[in-house]
Amino acid sequence: MISRFFAENLNSSIMYSTSLKNKIWLCLCYGLVVGATFLRLSTKYFSPWIAPPFLLAATIIFLVAALLLPYTWHSTEKKNSINGSGLKIKLEHRIIYAFSLDMIMFGFHKIEGLQMMVPLGILDTPFSSLSGETLVWAFFKYSYPFTVFIALVQIIISILLLFTKTRLFGLILAVPVLVFITCLDFFYQIPQGPLIHGIILLLGIFYFLSQDSKRLIHFIFQPLQGSKSLKIPSYRKNIYRVSLFIWPVFFYCIYDYPNKHPQLYGKYEVQNLKINEVAFKAKTPKDSILSTIYMDLLDEIAFDFNDYRYRYIGNYSLNEENDSITIRWRYPSDKLDNFKGKLIRTNGQLILDGNMNGESLEMILRKY
Repeated sequence: MISRFFAENLNSSIMYSTSLKNKIWLCLCYGLVVGATFLRLSTKYFSPWIAPPFLLAATIIFLVAALLLPYTWHSTEKKNSINGSGLKIKLEHRIIYAFSLDMIMFGFHKIEGLQMMVPLGILDTPFSSLSGETLVWAFFKYSYPFTVFIALVQIIISILLLFTKTRLFGLILAVPVLVFITCLDFFYQIPQGPLIHGIILLLGIFYFLSQDSKRLIHFIFQPLQGSKSLKIPSYRKNIYRVSLFIWPVFFYCIYDYPNKHPQLYGKYEVQNLKINEVAFKAKTPKDSILSTIYMDLLDEIAFDFNDYRYRYIGNYSLNEENDSITIRWRYPSDKLDNFKGKLIRTNGQLILDGNMNGESLEMILRKY
């Protein structure tokens, strides 16, 4: 049943509609998908010979023409001077071809190392200093086999779309891939160009799926053939289902949550640092002076000495009754002298003072 379902032609059960609304929907997708693919590929490969503004202008003209096409099409069709069904098929196949070309080029770009490029110098900078876009590229760049896997999926989708019997399967397979990519673009603040491009490709996919929506919905909501329903009363089934939401709440209530001091969690700038009553402040990046303190989950704490490569990392114990704090270090060595002192909250500020390595320290912590 499943193989037969996916083997059927996407358009075989769709009757040609003469409505202007459907023509506008088709021509909009045609203009956007073909235009976006042309603009992306031509800018990447033809810009050394053709000025990008000219390519952009050509794309805009094409899009405007595509938006005007449904009105011309509709008026001439009423006069029986155009084969509307034939034009619809041609436009749809051009969308499919443009989409397939775009996807297969994305795939080969990944294999050839032309995508997910991050300068080596950037990779050695602190994680928190990287932009969302750089984080995404660095993550995927880390594993070339995984990058190739994504590329192969995109190439397979392109091939599936070119054949009538596998087109529907290719469209369905493209949905999670494009949704995932579009979500990455949106939530990781990728520049608007790739985000808009991904949305346009999704629009083209949904155009074709919308034509076969009834058949798809009927297939998706069919009972699973190899699984039988439990023969128990309905109220017990509902309890069984609701329990899925009860268990997470129960486990949350009994779990020892790692954020033991949420009011302290965060990154702090060290101000007014005094060591043995003498004021210190880093004046150059080379000055190894305590500048930042991180208070993290599981009562972890880090002292940053003006460079992420020079840090003390350990765990603190806080007695909130008398504000006493003890820090036991484990990095760079567990032999380091513990910090013992007080962490006082007053007038909206945190004041940390105590002793470590035979020296007295006093500072104000300002939360970033």
